[in-house]
Amino acid sequence: MAKKRLTAVLMGCGGNMRGAHLPRIQADGAVRIAAVADPNEAQAASLMRKAGAKLPYFDDWRAMLEAVPADGAIISTPHRDHFPQARACLERGLHVLVEKPLVIRAAHARNLLALAAKQERALVVAYQRHWMAHFVYARELIQSGALGTIRGVTGYVTQNWLGMGGWRQDPAASGGGMFMDTGSHLVAAALWLTGLRPRTVTATFDNVGREVDVNSAAIARCAGGALLTLATLGNAARHDERLAIAGSEGSLVLRLHGWGLRAMLRDDAPAEPPKRIRASTPDAAFFGWMRRGLGGYETPDFALQVARLTEAAYRAAGSGETVAVR
Repeated sequence: MAKKRLTAVLMGCGGNMRGAHLPRIQADGAVRIAAVADPNEAQAASLMRKAGAKLPYFDDWRAMLEAVPADGAIISTPHRDHFPQARACLERGLHVLVEKPLVIRAAHARNLLALAAKQERALVVAYQRHWMAHFVYARELIQSGALGTIRGVTGYVTQNWLGMGGWRQDPAASGGGMFMDTGSHLVAAALWLTGLRPRTVTATFDNVGREVDVNSAAIARCAGGALLTLATLGNAARHDERLAIAGSEGSLVLRLHGWGLRAMLRDDAPAEPPKRIRASTPDAAFFGWMRRGLGGYETPDFALQVARLTEAAYRAAGSGETVAVR
């Protein structure tokens, strides 16, 4: 059976949209890009060259929404713009796929989750790890009780994040530095995998002379007593990442390097997901849920927990005190 054809508008035509989302749209084969919006016309032109098509262009995303009907929107813009853009799309009845983090304020996350439910539209956050087969399997193991009661999670992510420059180094546009940006992948994976609910957090951030945090360490105490310890290092040579989950009955370690998964260990032995679990992407899942009328859709409630913990970590780092995760 042929795929149901979909239309999508794109907000933000930067490197992530061109290098990640556009290839996934093209791979689907049945999604038409109805229009693109970016204040930088050169970015849009670059995307069109890669798409091999002349597309309707708008320098104002609001004008695009007014003029162009679509089934869904894909948003890859500075963090501060996610909330108004996603809200406007949902209010117009569009399904929404938004880059991480969903938003920079917990109140905004609550607003979007409620609005998506009211409008009966998909709201998806583009955390790639959630569609990696090993991560899906790890979540299954944890939810089945194979690790017993989760006692704690320890993780870190490193990157030459300082080399990225641009709006990410502007606190007004980004809402924060490495912890808000790449660190969000680590925070989201830890909370999505385990279902832990942070209650208090202590954090220390180092800006290394920049306007935003580059290196960070946060320790959160979660409901039930589990400890969540996460570190981000943005002035490292390259990407490296570990996430270790300890339970009363076993442990898991997920190891990534160079943006690819290198190994999964269960009780220190190599583990592989069963063949029934297939790797996917946030875009493929997004299009599938749209076509199935939200069949199998999973509300991204974890994104609220990510926003809560992230917001509290910045407060804790600023005050030097342990603070409540509101």
